[in-house]
Amino acid sequence: MICRQGLVNMTTKSTKKYLILVLALLTSVMSLGLVQNSIAAETGEQVFQKKCAGCHTIGGGKLVGPDLAGVTSRREEGWLFRQIQQPDTLIAEKDPIALQLLQEYNMPMVPLGLEDSEVAAVISYLKSIEQEATVAAGLPSQYIPTLIVSIVFLIGLTLIGLRVGRKKVDVR
Repeated sequence: MICRQGLVNMTTKSTKKYLILVLALLTSVMSLGLVQNSIAAETGEQVFQKKCAGCHTIGGGKLVGPDLAGVTSRREEGWLFRQIQQPDTLIAEKDPIALQLLQEYNMPMVPLGLEDSEVAAVISYLKSIEQEATVAAGLPSQYIPTLIVSIVFLIGLTLIGLRVGRKKVDVR
């Protein structure tokens, strides 16, 4: 009986260590993604203010170019990337959206010579602005990750409880 009880205690300890490790890893991975997204959004905001704000607003109405509020919901990311980096190429390829924008604003977007990383940062910034607007209107942005961590934590506690609950009672 002592041997079996020792085995149960050893298994419970290793299970606890494993679950703690998994929870710590999951939390750190989720935090790392959030930090990287916020850094990209901050860089994107700086690039936007320096290169884009002269012609575009985000929720402030039309200027020389269109208002970019909600643009990442309306357009695919690949198209946005090309439009920001090579707007003249899209017009030359007769892209229907680029041609519609040209007709509406009577002026083509000027190629700004942005690096891939700068374009990606601007798109990240535009997405973050939309997420902030969504948070105000709906669920908090951390709702799903918090829910996932909570479920994993509860499953872990349940497994530990089931392991510990397997103790045998000596009947005399």
